[in-house]
Amino acid sequence: MGKEESVKAKLFQSIIGYVRENHAETIDKAYEFFWDGNQPDEFLGGVALELGFINFEDWLVFDYKVSGDNQTFIDMYMNTVQGLKEEEISLLQKIKGSVLSLFEVASVAKDKRIRLKDLLLGNEYSLKDRTLTKGLKEGDIFASRLLVLDGSPCMSGCAYPFSASMKKRVLERINVEFGRYVRNVTKEGKMRDYLKNYGDIFNLIWMDFILNPAEKTL
Repeated sequence: MGKEESVKAKLFQSIIGYVRENHAETIDKAYEFFWDGNQPDEFLGGVALELGFINFEDWLVFDYKVSGDNQTFIDMYMNTVQGLKEEEISLLQKIKGSVLSLFEVASVAKDKRIRLKDLLLGNEYSLKDRTLTKGLKEGDIFASRLLVLDGSPCMSGCAYPFSASMKKRVLERINVEFGRYVRNVTKEGKMRDYLKNYGDIFNLIWMDFILNPAEKTL
C-alpha cells in the first residue's frame, strides 16, 4: 500500500469515527434513505451484507449531503477537526470530489492487471490491485469509486456487482434518472454532477435486482 493509500485509509476510519460520535441521528437518517426504508439484513447475508455496509459508509462519507449547502462529511470533518496535517488536508481536497460510476472490465492481462472502461464518463483505467480486482473477468460490470492515489487509479473499497447480462438494464435506468435530473433540477447538469449528487442510484438498482430477480432478465 502506497503512502497516499495508507493516509486515505486512516482518514476514512477517522471520519467514520467522527460521524458516529457527533452525528448518530444523521447516520440513521442517511441509512434509511440509502436503503429506501428497507432493512438490508432481511434480503442480504454473508459477504453481500458486509459489502452493503461498506458501500453505505463510502457513500455516507463522500456523497451524503449533511446540510442545505451541499456539505459532505468530508467537508465537515476538514472544517471542524483541529490538528489535521497538511498532507491530510491536501489528500481530502483531492478525493472529496470523486464520484461513483459504472465500469466494465475491458480486458484482464496475464499478470491480472485489469483495464476498466467507465461506461458513464468515458474514461479508461488500468488497475493492478489484485486484492480488489480478484475474480473479475472480461465483460463483468460493477459500480465503484475510483481514486487516483500514489499516481495510480485504485478502487475506494466499495463495489456494486452486476452480471454482464444486466448492463443494458442498468444503463437504461441511470440514463432515465439522469434525464429527470436535467429536466427537473438543472438543465446545465452533466453526468458527473448527477453522479455526485445521486450516487445512491447504484444501491437502489443493486437492491432492486436482488429484491426483484425477474428484472435481471428484462
